Amino acid sequence: MSSMAKPAGKLSFLTKFAFGMGDFWTSIGNIAMSTYLTMFYTDVVKLSPSMVAMMLLVVRMAVALWDLMVGVLVDRTKSRWGKARPWMMCGGIAYAGTFLLLFLNPFGNSIKGAIYAWVVYTSVNIAYSTVNVSYASLTSLLTEDTDDKTQLNIFRMICANLAALLVYVLAMPVIGVFSNSALGWAVFFGIIALMIPFGYWFTFRNTKERINATDTAAIKLTPLSHFRALSRNKYWWITLGLNFSLWIYNGIANGMAAYIAKYVLGNADLTSVIGLATVIPLIVGLPFAGPLVARFGKRNASLAGLILVAIGSLMVFLGPDDLWVFFISIVVRMIGIIPLNAALNAMSADVVDYGEWSTGVRSDGIVFSSSSLSMKIAMGISGASIAWILAATGYQAGLLTQTDRTISAMVGTFVWIPILMVVLMAILLLMYDLDEHIGTVASDLQRSHKAWAVQG
Repeated sequence: MSSMAKPAGKLSFLTKFAFGMGDFWTSIGNIAMSTYLTMFYTDVVKLSPSMVAMMLLVVRMAVALWDLMVGVLVDRTKSRWGKARPWMMCGGIAYAGTFLLLFLNPFGNSIKGAIYAWVVYTSVNIAYSTVNVSYASLTSLLTEDTDDKTQLNIFRMICANLAALLVYVLAMPVIGVFSNSALGWAVFFGIIALMIPFGYWFTFRNTKERINATDTAAIKLTPLSHFRALSRNKYWWITLGLNFSLWIYNGIANGMAAYIAKYVLGNADLTSVIGLATVIPLIVGLPFAGPLVARFGKRNASLAGLILVAIGSLMVFLGPDDLWVFFISIVVRMIGIIPLNAALNAMSADVVDYGEWSTGVRSDGIVFSSSSLSMKIAMGISGASIAWILAATGYQAGLLTQTDRTISAMVGTFVWIPILMVVLMAILLLMYDLDEHIGTVASDLQRSHKAWAVQG
């Protein structure tokens, strides 16, 4: 079993807030790429939907392997700043630089334009993976306390949704100020890119890894040893499935929302209204999720919430072209998804502890990198699916109206794929019983870590 430094009690508010602010910037990347990028490529750059679909899928799948490599690098790193924070800071700088280029249109709909899109989109995803995997790994490196892990995830989700709120509210109005829409996209997202490295520095400066491996042999374990140990951890497989399903849900819901606002509701600026309905319930509800999850457990609270998600999804059919129906539907869906959003990252941190407890191998980086990999694959599939569905139904970029077939496909995709993901997540949650054992796991690990610290 790897030796660990003794944790120093509960985390401070500043540590939790600084950790949460890290996801403020990664959330902007998620929202930009899942909600706005497909429309930017199809409606501004004028690339074909089928080509955009192929790019989104191929790049996400290819770069997903880099997630695992980052996880391995994190687990094998030993420095004065810890093993995750250095990669987060360096990755954040690279992420800012590549994100600055993402919403530029220097070549238009041409071969050069397509090549530029492929190269920049690939670079952004490589940098994003580096910062996101290392950042997520901090959850299990800052504390062993299971309640603190949940609180960290709640701070993270609140900050992430505040970032989403700002993007939803400001993006289309700011872009619309410019007569040249391409310039509007470049200015809005370019300003964000310039702020990103300072945001990650704040997280780097105000967090400290307190669960640090001091056993050199543990650090030198091969990646194969980690994966062999994880393959026997059923909770690792379950959380991978939950991450994949949740991000398919998010990708479809966010990505199709912009098209629904523009073509079903008849006003592209309503993307902001839909965005508000998406993030405000999370911002308001997440602070209450901690006590809820603590009382009923991560699994039970999440299962109860999924019932609301299904109900909210079906409500769309009461009036597909009615803004208030859409607004209320999304609010109900988002209230329902709050417990799972609050619990999922903490579940992955529990998986790390359970893996060390059951096999003697601790794999912070690889557990969170595999979660990021499943997210990346899901985002690639969801983004490509939207573009493919639009292409298959005769979508024509730039038209004020679309065919009834295309409109029907937009609404159906927005409803039925999320419901399918809800069913899959419910099945996986029913198999997740780690809540019943994590108290024993945490107590045993704390005793073990104290013993190792004394020996060290």
